[in-house]
Amino acid sequence: MGAVLERFQSIWKRKTCSSFALDAREEELEKNQDEGVGKMAESVAYHSRTVEPIVLDNLVLDGEAERGADGSYLLKNQREWEEHFAGMGKRIPTVSEYVRFIDYTRQNNRPAFNGIMRDLEETWLCAGKIDYSKSNLPVGNGPVDQLLEDPFWQIALEDELFHYNAQRTVALLQEATGKRPYILTPDASGRKSLPERAVWLCILTDRFLLYCCYDPINFNGRARGVREVGAAGAREKYVNPPCRTPATKPEEVLEGKLVEIISPFRQLKAPATAELYDGLEQQALRELTELYTKNG
Repeated sequence: MGAVLERFQSIWKRKTCSSFALDAREEELEKNQDEGVGKMAESVAYHSRTVEPIVLDNLVLDGEAERGADGSYLLKNQREWEEHFAGMGKRIPTVSEYVRFIDYTRQNNRPAFNGIMRDLEETWLCAGKIDYSKSNLPVGNGPVDQLLEDPFWQIALEDELFHYNAQRTVALLQEATGKRPYILTPDASGRKSLPERAVWLCILTDRFLLYCCYDPINFNGRARGVREVGAAGAREKYVNPPCRTPATKPEEVLEGKLVEIISPFRQLKAPATAELYDGLEQQALRELTELYTKNG
């Protein structure tokens, strides 16, 4: 039974990266942003025409990132973009909305898809913000597919960022961008000292990055606006949108996920060990639930 206990314990283990590794990633991000600036002149020429907005269900996404009067892309921090779009009857798209538009345009509108990819490759796209004082995202950084081995990461990502099955979202993003999705979040002390952080998306040489660390006023990037319209204004229907219906009660979602995690080990149950296994399973469920509640 020691092997089973070790497996249960491995579920709880947090995957964190050292401050040295985080510093190295930040240097790479800054370098990528500098390189993106050099491509802007070419991009302005390419987008000199008016770009049609992308309509999906009841959402209308700008066909390109916001430009200034001179035709060059505007660069603002998250808070500035929030105020900018509020004055236009729009808002910043969420991560889940960008996932929907990426998937939809990849299948139905390649020019629009290529435009979104170009924004992500040249610089950063703003995708709103996270208030960590109200968030259940665990502390940690790394490849999202690895973090999803922890049920708390899966629950938080599905409820707060993806609004859909997390594994399918990761697969969709990797297929669309050709890069493995990563996420970076603040450490515990950073969340306490500055709970509100901006969310930025970009494509680096080796990853699709969800960067959820920056202060809302200390980093600039591009943004597209999105607005909601009535049913009569929608032109396209997304057949399989990655947006799950919120489950009934949080505790029921948690219980279902924990049972799913433990279920493969039921093959170890035998008449001679049934009582011992049942006790172990119940203990694991209790401890995982207590850990989730404590971290939530």
